[in-house]
Amino acid sequence: MDLSKQLAGAPISWGVCEANGWGYQMDPERVLAEMRECGITATELGPDGYLPQDAKALAALLSAHDLSLCGAFVPLVLHKRDRLASSYERAKRQAQVLAELNAGNFVLATPAEDGDYDHRDPMDANAKAVFAESLPAIAEIVQGFGLQMVVHPHGGTMFETPDDIDFLLNETVVNLCLDTGHIVVGGGKPLDVAESAGSRIKHVHLKDCDASAAARVRQGLTTYSAEVKAGMYRPLGKGDAQIAEVIKYLDSIDYQGKLVLEQDVMLGSEPSEGGGPVEAVIESIDFLKSLL
Repeated sequence: MDLSKQLAGAPISWGVCEANGWGYQMDPERVLAEMRECGITATELGPDGYLPQDAKALAALLSAHDLSLCGAFVPLVLHKRDRLASSYERAKRQAQVLAELNAGNFVLATPAEDGDYDHRDPMDANAKAVFAESLPAIAEIVQGFGLQMVVHPHGGTMFETPDDIDFLLNETVVNLCLDTGHIVVGGGKPLDVAESAGSRIKHVHLKDCDASAAARVRQGLTTYSAEVKAGMYRPLGKGDAQIAEVIKYLDSIDYQGKLVLEQDVMLGSEPSEGGGPVEAVIESIDFLKSLL
C-alpha cells in the first residue's frame, strides 16, 4: 500500500459529528488546514452543512487547502418503510454533490433515528425484509451517479454486531466500509471481519478502540456517546482493534482504496493552537508509517 496516495481524513477526528449534542464543533478552515499540515491529501465530507453542499463552493474550499474529496459518511434510516422516501431523496442529494467532485465513495450508515447512536432497534425479520428492499434501492441511486456504495457497520446502528455483519456478507451483495473501531464496539474482531469480507472491502476507516470501554456500552452500563467523550477511541496502536494485523492483511490482498483516519472525539471547547485532536492524528500517522 502507498500511504502517500491512500491516507485520508475525516472531520470526526476533529470532533465534528452529526450526532445530537455531540459537543464543540471546530471551524472548517482550521480542521482542513490541520489535515493538510499532517500530510493528509483527501477528506470525507462530514455532517450535512459543515462543508458547503454547493459543489463549486466546496471544490473551491478544498482546493484552497490542497485537498480532494474521497467520500461522505451518510446516515440514513432504512429499516422503516415510512422513512424510505425521505431517505432516498437525501441519498440523491448527497450522491449528486459527491459525483460532481468525483468523490467515489458513498459510505452508508443505518441509524435507528437521525443523530442518535445511543439506541438501536432490533435487527428482526421485519427490519431484514425492509433492508432487502432499501439497500438495493440506495445502491441503484448511488451507482446512477457513478459512485460506489459501501455499508458501514457502526455502533448504535442496525449493522453493529458480528451477526449483523454476517447478514451483510452472507445475505446481501453489498460492499463494506471496514471500520476497525466500530467492529470492536459491536463485539467483533476487525481481522476476522476483514478476512471474511476480503475483496468486498472497498473503503477503510481506521480507528483504535479500548475494548473494555466498548464492552461497557454493549452491557448497557453506559452509553456510546459517554464512552466516546471519555476517550474510548485511541490513537492507532494504542487500543484493541488489531490495527497492525488488519493493515498487514489489507496489504496482502493489495487493497487500493483509501485509509481514512477516524478517531472519533468529543470536544468541550476550542483546542489551543497546535493542540487538541491533531496530536492524536499525528501519532496515528506515525504509527501507520512504522507499519508501511
